[in-house]
Amino acid sequence: MALYTKQELAEIKKEKNELLKLILKKTGMSYRELIELSKEGFIVSNLDVITPSEKQKFSKLVLE
Repeated sequence: MALYTKQELAEIKKEKNELLKLILKKTGMSYRELIELSKEGFIVSNLDVITPSEKQKFSKLVLE
């Protein structure tokens, strides 16, 4: 048995998007800036899955 109907899920998604837009506006951050910060956070949080030899391929980045 589904917790939400398709219509309810669509409404939830719409509200999430509206809330995100409002927060971005109030904080003065663009969506692009949010994505860049998210990517950086994801990379930092998952560096443990990269081997030392793989890290050498990214000489322009500080990975330590």
